[in-house]
Amino acid sequence: MSAQLVKKSVASIAAAGMMCLLCGSAQAEDMQVQYPVAAYTAEELAKVQEWEKTWAGKKIDKSNIDQVAQFLPEQMVQLYKDPKKWGAPEKDGLFFSITPYQQVIETKGVIAATKKYAPMVKVNADGDIVNYAEIAGVPFPNPKNGLEIAWNYDFNTHGDANHYARKGPVVSPGVAIERTTHQDQWELYWIHRTDVEPMPAYEKNEKGIHRGLFLHLYDPPESQNSRFFNLRYIDKNKEDDGYMWYAPFRRVRRINVGQRTDTIDGTDMIYDDEYGWDGHIQRNTYQLIGKKDMLASRHTDTKNFQRAQGQAIPNNVTRERVSTYVVEVKSKDPNYIYSKRVWYVDPETYLVLWTELYDELKRPWKCFEYLHADFKTKKGEMKNMIVGVLLLDFQRTHASLPLQEIFEVGTEKVDKSMFTISYLQQAY
Repeated sequence: MSAQLVKKSVASIAAAGMMCLLCGSAQAEDMQVQYPVAAYTAEELAKVQEWEKTWAGKKIDKSNIDQVAQFLPEQMVQLYKDPKKWGAPEKDGLFFSITPYQQVIETKGVIAATKKYAPMVKVNADGDIVNYAEIAGVPFPNPKNGLEIAWNYDFNTHGDANHYARKGPVVSPGVAIERTTHQDQWELYWIHRTDVEPMPAYEKNEKGIHRGLFLHLYDPPESQNSRFFNLRYIDKNKEDDGYMWYAPFRRVRRINVGQRTDTIDGTDMIYDDEYGWDGHIQRNTYQLIGKKDMLASRHTDTKNFQRAQGQAIPNNVTRERVSTYVVEVKSKDPNYIYSKRVWYVDPETYLVLWTELYDELKRPWKCFEYLHADFKTKKGEMKNMIVGVLLLDFQRTHASLPLQEIFEVGTEKVDKSMFTISYLQQAY
């Protein structure tokens, strides 16, 4: 074939692809949706299981962490090598254990919605999903780029509605000082619903709401009975509505957009850090770097954690080897607090397992590990949910350890009225 003909063929293919993109037609391969998809092929899994014969059940500490360092963020490796700096008793040090890989299967609702709606996904030239509010499930079961992975992450509704308590210390390891935070949280999704009727969305949604989050604070004492709610809208150009009832002053205050980069109640997390990113997908760019096997806490039991006063992270965390998508996330705002995030995304749930965060000078700043476990939904199915976050600030040598007690997943008890100013002002 001549070079000219090759150029014409490539141009024709590119033009056809662009027309398909603009009109939102599903690709032919998407018409036969293969889902769920495991993190490993059978051949890859055999190699992992061979590796597990040596490492599953092993206690990992500073004496042997170099042997598994390739499966962890570099900053975390250094943390385990220097337990004294991070507040661990000299006798015990810092350690975790490795458990065998287990595939995570999503709920029947997520699987059915993915097979139904993935072929219907319509994407415009900017990469936006045109029918965003009309579909559910995993829009791109076989993602080709970072943006498609980000959309898959965005569509996870964590059971459509849930209620949990989050409690844990904010730690300054150098001086062994701790301060406890404690709040109840409720989440409700108006769209992308897969497990609780109505599905895939509420019919009446005049305000165009995507998700509501409500918090009731108990600790620290100065925040007792303060309450907060945030509403995210479907329209990417519409800012969130966030309101805080400050109990000590008996006043309602609006949380403006600029405050989303403030730390939450003295922890190492900002409002945008929830789940790995808590904002409109279109506010960032996403570059798929590749795939990387990581040790991640996907089936963890927080009741087994051990931690001394002033210790930055608990011992006895369990981590399993899993192949992740590595995605570099950069804000389109040149003045944003982070120069970039690096996500390690679970290919079975599209939950973020690890996040590395860099400051404006592109220096490593923070590293967050999102701990997960399977929980029974109100329908009796298992749903992989966050059960805590290990928040490490390596520049300040500081940590926060909010652990979550899940009360209900896929509940019908989360009321829309919770996300109103009048509800904030109720007496407690």
